[in-house]
Amino acid sequence: MRTLTDAEKRRVRELLAVLVGIDSSVPAPQDEDRLCPEARIASWLADHLRGMGMAVETREMVPGRANLVAHWPDQPVAGRRSLMLEAHMDTVTAEGMTVDPFGGEVRDGRMYGRGTCDTKGSMAAFLTAMAIARESDRLPADKLYFVATCAEETGCRGARALMAGGFRTDAAIVGEPTGCRLVTAHKQPLWIRLETLGRACHASTPGLGVNAVERMARAVSVVHGPWAGRLAAADHPLLGNSTAAVTCIEGGARINIIPASCRAEIDARIVPGLSCARAVEDLDALLAEEIGAESFRVLSAESFGALDAPPDAPLVRRLLDLCRQANGQSGPEGVNYFADTGPFHQAGILAVLFGPGDIAQAHTADEFISLDQLEQATAIMVALLTGSPGKSLLQPGENVASGG
Repeated sequence: MRTLTDAEKRRVRELLAVLVGIDSSVPAPQDEDRLCPEARIASWLADHLRGMGMAVETREMVPGRANLVAHWPDQPVAGRRSLMLEAHMDTVTAEGMTVDPFGGEVRDGRMYGRGTCDTKGSMAAFLTAMAIARESDRLPADKLYFVATCAEETGCRGARALMAGGFRTDAAIVGEPTGCRLVTAHKQPLWIRLETLGRACHASTPGLGVNAVERMARAVSVVHGPWAGRLAAADHPLLGNSTAAVTCIEGGARINIIPASCRAEIDARIVPGLSCARAVEDLDALLAEEIGAESFRVLSAESFGALDAPPDAPLVRRLLDLCRQANGQSGPEGVNYFADTGPFHQAGILAVLFGPGDIAQAHTADEFISLDQLEQATAIMVALLTGSPGKSLLQPGENVASGG
């Protein structure tokens, strides 16, 4: 696998600096659709992609917030497999950062700024690798798409809307900070909103009422005890066990009133193969047994899809071999966080996670990416896209290790 030239290294660094310089941070979730945080970067990307010779289509999730879908129009799709390289445009808020969030400052081999790691570094690596592969006339036979999604940070809403609208490819490489290692599995998030019910009365005579907060305390014990134990019974070779945690509680009106209601939010992470619907049913049964069926209600239960790509798929094997050469990775890995891979996998697309950077830096006050990681990811993607010109990356064939 060849290394990048100095000019190619400058190219990907300069592209990342431009992307970081465009504020696409998401405000409070209740305001995001009104403020359309990706509008500026989507406009810039559309122009950049057209400059690469790609046809660009916008697919709105809600008015003003769109996913971008780009491809080279002279690559006919009929009879070909298709591969999507994808990265999300939105970042978390820049509030409270200790570095210039949009400056793209480089020091000590790192670039600092919001999105450098999550996940504009992946976006820059993918775009640069696609451009190099196109310019060298060594593209694979597969129809290539570049997709930039909106609203990933708030529940993969853009990717879910894209799948609901019918867009499909045979395979997808989703950019996230995996340390330039191939990830083929992640858990399925299950977010539950629970309410316990009581009867209000004056706090000086608590026996005349029913305390909903006390009932919630017992419900929390159920979540962290028997329910979590049931979830943990199943094991995944790359992900271990499912987990559950109560993360938010709100209840009561005033200090001198016995509360009539209390609400909580539960974050469960379910390994592939377990049913989220069955998990909710189990929680319902356990709570009914502990505090009574009339004492609570599940207000909502939302899940976004797990990832569990087959390790023997040709794309997985090709990309894993390149990661082995670059950083010694010996086998596919799993992560506990979720990404746009979940909706893609749920829609029947062979999806994997790959990208530069350390997930520990995502969302931090001094977010940065190692430039070595940025360059390594770009080199791996160049090698993947140019290693077997005119042949499919998605079908069995010669190894790409010697290509590029």
